Amino acid sequence: MINMRNASILLIGVFFALMSCSEKESFKKGIIQLQSHPITLSLDKMRCMWNGKDTFSLHSKINPDFKLVVFLDTVACSSCELKAMYMWNEMLDKTKMYDPELSVYFIFLPLKKDLDSFYFTMRTMSPSLPINVDTAGIFIRENPHIPREAVYHTFLLDKDNRVVLVGNPSRSEKIEEMFWQIVEEKLGKRE
Repeated sequence: MINMRNASILLIGVFFALMSCSEKESFKKGIIQLQSHPITLSLDKMRCMWNGKDTFSLHSKINPDFKLVVFLDTVACSSCELKAMYMWNEMLDKTKMYDPELSVYFIFLPLKKDLDSFYFTMRTMSPSLPINVDTAGIFIRENPHIPREAVYHTFLLDKDNRVVLVGNPSRSEKIEEMFWQIVEEKLGKRE
């Protein structure tokens, strides 16, 4: 069985195998920086949209055992990322088996100049999951310890909002495998 600390160490080991020495050291520093403080999730201060419409977020009322946070900031094309949400479908279907002990939070920080395009894409694509729109930059302001590089912007939090895994499980089989190992160790395997 793998515990939270070992999962973090395993994650670092996987990335080390794929990187040069300087990249390894830089990545390790980023992980240490990300894990230096709990993550603050002030979702009640963000606009929440579901199916392209404004809605009230109930996420702030729940404290699940695990929270998968996907943060898409101004470095990413927010409208492009919305159009690519289908890549999460299989993963999100599987996470529903663990509801309410596991929640997924998508936080978008579109550029002000791209807001009209972003909201148009939200209305036309109508993702059937809550999307938190952080137009005021609250998430980054409350979490200055999050590195700027996008590789650190998808992570799994425990009940105390501590980072236990870094990486995007929808784009990496290895990260997805580690994600389910951590979740199933704590919550049990569900079919």
